Amino acid sequence: MDTRDLSSPVLNWAEDGTPRSGVFGDVYFSVGDGMAESRYVFLDGAGLPQAWQGRGRWTVAETGFGTGLNFLLTWQAWRADPQRCGHLSYCSVEGFPLRQDDLRRALALFPALSGLAEELIRQWPAPVPGVHSLSFDGGRVRLLLLFGPVLPMLSGLMARVDTWFLDGFAPSKNPDMWAAPVLHRVAALSAPGARLATFTAAGQVRRDLQALGFTVQRRKGFGYKRECLSAVLEAPPEQKAGLPWLALPPALPPGARIAVIGAGVAGCAAARALRRAGFDPLLVDRHGQEGREGSGNPCGLLKPRVTLDGGVHARFYGASFRHMKRLLGDLGEAVAFFPGILTVAREQADEDHLKALAAALPEDIGYWVDAAQAGDLTGLYGSRGGLWMPDAGALHPPAVCTALRGDIPLITADVTGLTPVDGGWRLEAEGIAAGLAAGPVFDAVVLAAGAITPLLWPQAEVPIRSNRGQITLISDAGDLPAGALSFGGYLSPRAALPGLRVLGATYDRWGDPRRPGWDGTTDADDARNMQVAEDKVPLSVPWAGRPVVASRSSLRATIADHMPVVGPLFDAVRWRQMYDGLHHGWPVSRYPAAEWVPGLYVLGALGSRGFQTAALMAETLAALCAGQPLPLEEDLFAAVSPARFLLREMKQPPQRRARQKQKTGGQA
Repeated sequence: MDTRDLSSPVLNWAEDGTPRSGVFGDVYFSVGDGMAESRYVFLDGAGLPQAWQGRGRWTVAETGFGTGLNFLLTWQAWRADPQRCGHLSYCSVEGFPLRQDDLRRALALFPALSGLAEELIRQWPAPVPGVHSLSFDGGRVRLLLLFGPVLPMLSGLMARVDTWFLDGFAPSKNPDMWAAPVLHRVAALSAPGARLATFTAAGQVRRDLQALGFTVQRRKGFGYKRECLSAVLEAPPEQKAGLPWLALPPALPPGARIAVIGAGVAGCAAARALRRAGFDPLLVDRHGQEGREGSGNPCGLLKPRVTLDGGVHARFYGASFRHMKRLLGDLGEAVAFFPGILTVAREQADEDHLKALAAALPEDIGYWVDAAQAGDLTGLYGSRGGLWMPDAGALHPPAVCTALRGDIPLITADVTGLTPVDGGWRLEAEGIAAGLAAGPVFDAVVLAAGAITPLLWPQAEVPIRSNRGQITLISDAGDLPAGALSFGGYLSPRAALPGLRVLGATYDRWGDPRRPGWDGTTDADDARNMQVAEDKVPLSVPWAGRPVVASRSSLRATIADHMPVVGPLFDAVRWRQMYDGLHHGWPVSRYPAAEWVPGLYVLGALGSRGFQTAALMAETLAALCAGQPLPLEEDLFAAVSPARFLLREMKQPPQRRARQKQKTGGQA
């Protein structure tokens, strides 16, 4: 759970329907012709649409989303331009996000934008701090809403910006939006030659922009306003903000041919996101079918991981859950979803913790229910109650993989190695060339092969481990609770698999993922699943001894800090040379920007939460490949970077590193 505050905009509505901020005492748009003013000040001032013509991708960033008028006009101009860029990204900061009904009411004043406005309103997120990524026009238009104070949100933005719209109420009314550190971050995020437009002509804003390398031009203002400003970044700042080991890799060319190794939820989500970003992905899987291994269970639960600390884990998993729910909405009827999960209070400590969570959560995420309410919701009577999550639920993992894949080609091959060649990568697999008309060489490769992933590029030393898990399928004669339960193990809901229930799951370290035997099932593991349920979920009829209809085991790819990995790959030996002094705590400006292995990426270590995290990780991957803004704040991207374990090693004194390697048998 993200504990950062978002304030209400405190709207007041004029007689003509114009919204006014009660916080800043200013209007959101001109009482006269708001559309004409926005076009003149922002689009014309920044040279749009001409500037993006003939370009593959273009990024606009804005301070102050407000009602979204500037975004809608930019989107409208992009649609109307026959020479438009292939993909448009629009990032906008908003510290006082409107509620959906208020947004609808404000945009109703612009009937010429009604079609676009309805698409925006339909996807409009709840006012939760962080980055919300919305997608339009088949992924060719992306809107990243950065909900939070302007400086922290821009400080966390990872992007190269071509056009800036500086909006957000007048400097005299909202000085924080125009502070020098904010404008410094604007310059640091700008691509060379970036254009900027703003309605204000305040002298301090003009001087600050000039000091940062912008050539500023005064323009005639719109209507009764005397002047406004436009600017071009002629001399970018020498020192870019950000950590050098998080430097964004060079973008791949539009249409690049990309092999995605692995057709589980990670690979299928990656392939979908890459195609929507304008690439040509191909799935390669040793089974020749999507959703066969860790993503092949007949039912799984999708629920947010909530904590009280508001830290990186909580923010990441909250953002991932929201993103996956939006994606499921896009997939529509192709994927059945069965809402509602009860996290059962197993003992007094559980009850106290779940009640504390419930008190801090919005009700649409979760709320406390007592034993009687739990019984009414799920059919589980006699428990202590628990945390009811109405928006969580159950799904069919293979069906999700199939829907994500769509018509993306998939070939059968067990990839055993990668060979760099001029301009790309050759996949090493027996007989693979015969199945590929264009041959086994690709512009780029994404490793999404689960537990096998670290074997395909060991040079990065990404410490992904294998864990074997077994689920147990039992029959339901109507004597089991009907709803989905989470209790350390889990029980699927009755509606998901009529007549059968999934009980799971064991979790045991496996070691070498290519060692055979992990897919065998055992009676002992079925008994373990039954025993966990017996201990935690009270029933009048015992769990133990129920006949088992079937069992299934698979390997999960896990990692020590329980966060996935996504991003470009590297050579650990070279990085140890580049960042050898990290343990001294020297300024980061002393270190060079990261060197990435060209065209090689990873998406993995999703563990038991793959269907929660895959969608956001896939969009992050696609954005990295395309040179588009990332849908993760910088600290969250650092938390999922495949280099994070190596960097933690390098920050330790050499003596401690040596002791750690001794203790772990040579693995840092």
